[in-house]
Amino acid sequence: MTELLALPWRAYPAAALALCGAALAASGIGMLLRAVFAGRRTARNGYEWALVYLYVFRRVMVGLALIGAGVGWAWQVPWLVAASLCIGAGELLESSYDIWVLRWGQRRGLLLHSARTARTEAQP
Repeated sequence: MTELLALPWRAYPAAALALCGAALAASGIGMLLRAVFAGRRTARNGYEWALVYLYVFRRVMVGLALIGAGVGWAWQVPWLVAASLCIGAGELLESSYDIWVLRWGQRRGLLLHSARTARTEAQP
């Protein structure tokens, strides 16, 4: 690990890693803004907002973790690299599992697909 952190040309891949993380985090923020503004035009139920939250959270957290790993690599801070990679991998797995469970519930009919479906099912 110390050899990887001490590479003389480490600044280039570290900068690329941090830039990829910044792009991923920015795309997550953009996804959130699109969902919020689209949500004003169409009604969403709690499960749809949970999916939006999880997709945005996953992108932003993994992006921030990549930024942290890139900065830690460039500055030769091994604990920052390790913590960023562990946090990023953990949040990626957790949020992916949560998204899978919500999608599974929708496929099984346990969750409502949309707010429009909820309104039509609530009417006699």
